[in-house]
Amino acid sequence: MGELSSDGALAGIRDWGSPDLRAHIRILIDSNEPLVEEIILDSLDDAGPARPLLCRVLAERDPYRDPRYALRHFYEATDGPIRRWLGHEVYRSPWVWLYGITRLRNANPVERITPDATHWLATRRQIAVMALGDTADSAALPPIIGRLRDAKWWVRTEAAAAIRRLAKSGVQVGSAAEALVRCLHHDRQEVIEQAAASLALPALRERLLWSRATLMPLAGAIVDNALDGVVAPLVPLWPGED
Repeated sequence: MGELSSDGALAGIRDWGSPDLRAHIRILIDSNEPLVEEIILDSLDDAGPARPLLCRVLAERDPYRDPRYALRHFYEATDGPIRRWLGHEVYRSPWVWLYGITRLRNANPVERITPDATHWLATRRQIAVMALGDTADSAALPPIIGRLRDAKWWVRTEAAAAIRRLAKSGVQVGSAAEALVRCLHHDRQEVIEQAAASLALPALRERLLWSRATLMPLAGAIVDNALDGVVAPLVPLWPGED
């Protein structure tokens, strides 16, 4: 694909089937063209299915912007208990990362999402750790580490993946090492794979090496692969994720 302007990328981002969708997203995130943010903001009301992507692009461009441009799409512009309830519900669904609210510092995502990390409903805990991993905030690490001991294997799996995602964002994740090592002894392959992938990060690799001798054959094989650079994929949360 040749060079595209922001206008071309803005048109291309509406085509979900395009093989160039990620490139279009990246162009909009990195663009220095004048008024590009104003153009995106003005297009939101008529953006249709592309609205979450455009909101996420704005969050990636400036995590400190006023979050109301995204949050307003989840409730009526009237005050009251229903508005407050709907405004909170967005933090309990995948919309929170699809719209980039997880990246908006002034939306207080860690503070709002963390209580759900210990909710009695496993689905809520799962969504919470996925969202916390997308915040790029070190304050999200402790509640994620707590879910590495979750009773449900799929919550543990997402917690290990969330640690990888935080590390990609530059968060120091060394304090997760012991909890990740315990996950290597789990009976579910998915948990072991994501834990091994997290422990294969440069900051944790030595701990993975030391853990190898105590593992059962399946876990040992997964760890050997991880040490060789073969790890389970980190499934993107949104189309523009690297």
